[in-house]
Amino acid sequence: MPDRVAQVDAVTELFGFRRSVTEHRAALAADTARLMVDALIAGAPGLSDDGLEDDFCIRYGAAMGQFDGGRLEDLVNPEDLAGALLSAIDERLHEAVESGADVAVLQRLLTVVAGVVPPPLCAFARDLVAGHVDGRAAGKVARGRALTGEVLWGHDAYGSRWAVVAPFASVGGRDRWYLWDVDTCGYEIATVYSGFYPSAESALAAWSESVGHAAAEATLTAVDDAETLGALLGGEVEQFRIGGESQEQYSEFLRSRRLGRAAREAARGVRGRACGGLTVQEASEGFAQRLRRIGYHDRPAGDGSGEGPAGADDLAAELADSWFQRDHPRLYPLCSPHKVAATVLHLCDYYQDDFAAELVAVLPEWIRFLAEQTGMAEELTDRCLAYASGELKFPGNLDDRERPNLMARVAE
Repeated sequence: MPDRVAQVDAVTELFGFRRSVTEHRAALAADTARLMVDALIAGAPGLSDDGLEDDFCIRYGAAMGQFDGGRLEDLVNPEDLAGALLSAIDERLHEAVESGADVAVLQRLLTVVAGVVPPPLCAFARDLVAGHVDGRAAGKVARGRALTGEVLWGHDAYGSRWAVVAPFASVGGRDRWYLWDVDTCGYEIATVYSGFYPSAESALAAWSESVGHAAAEATLTAVDDAETLGALLGGEVEQFRIGGESQEQYSEFLRSRRLGRAAREAARGVRGRACGGLTVQEASEGFAQRLRRIGYHDRPAGDGSGEGPAGADDLAAELADSWFQRDHPRLYPLCSPHKVAATVLHLCDYYQDDFAAELVAVLPEWIRFLAEQTGMAEELTDRCLAYASGELKFPGNLDDRERPNLMARVAE
């Protein structure tokens, strides 16, 4: 009985701690939101709606950045801060109405913020707008920023780093082009940078400069594969902080997701072409055959001892399953130095030392196998091979704690 009582007390204590942390974070978000609203109201008269939106995003990024690097209890979630901002504006509007004060600036701020936040917060935002603003403005918020042309994309020579750009209506009359810099080299697809540019050409130039020589000849074309676009702009990490985000990335955390949904919806009519790709099963079977040809043998049927070197089938199956983006056949076979270096880190971290060493030993052959599947140039293949042993560290692949940084914007 005492053990049972102790277990119940431990669980109660844990739930109490979690509740106190949640309440503490909510209080931090509310305090930060009130300060942000004060600053936004003060600056609003001198800004257009686009300028106010940009100011909001910059201040949001700075606020989120201040929560990183501190105590775990102080780690406010991005959506919680956005929700607190909406609640703070709602509170101010009610106070202004009750006191008879002018509500025009607050109404304008509400519509701007509501136009930025992505689902699920946009439903809450629409309800607030409907309660505080006239029907015309509410309808504009519900529609979101208008996409005024085709969604374009391009990629670097490896095919693993993508630029997606789309034109959106601007208050000033001239379209602004939004850029998503998408890296597919990690265990999840991640937008490592995003923001507005005056033209598609300037967005591509900025993206190419950040990627390096691998993007020197990149061009933009109309999106021709809605499924792949959906993977690039709607990965598993879309709604979450995953760690390693910069203040600059936090600044676009909300807007990038809201506009990304608009871009995906606009491309739904693009059925997608019959493009080349490779499934995990195809890769496993093909690579196992290759390993057998160069001297790797399979274990006898029924041998589950786990002793001795792994067989061709086991090595091929595990390596194929460990290669990132296995759910996206068009992206899966693509190879880059960054992806190779990230894979080495994953193999050494996930598998026992002996088996990890066997997998790393056949990684060069895996790279050559993929290069043949995709037609990758010899020069690019050689650059990938240079990182296959793990001895050469890929620049920008690790954070300041020597951990893989999925959000790093690295040059290939």
